[in-house]
Amino acid sequence: GISTASGISDYASQGLQSMAVALQPKVRSHFDAGPTLAHRVLTAMYNAGHLKHWVQQNHDGLPQKAGYPQHALNEIHGSWYDPSNPVVKM
Repeated sequence: GISTASGISDYASQGLQSMAVALQPKVRSHFDAGPTLAHRVLTAMYNAGHLKHWVQQNHDGLPQKAGYPQHALNEIHGSWYDPSNPVVKM
């Protein structure tokens, strides 16, 4: 996913032999992660009028940290940073 470059692990490459896990930067907490180039590019596309809405399954808040407006973002699994869309533990 686009958040892995920030140090947030994805759920698709959790295997111990995965190169994605081996090459991933380490962050102390998911809350410490910063937006990636992909987050910044999508934000720039929105600001330029080339993107109207972003639907994602992450709830890491990286689009918002990149400056993407909350009203144009749908986080389908909930959001750590939007109290109106809480992450529900499974």
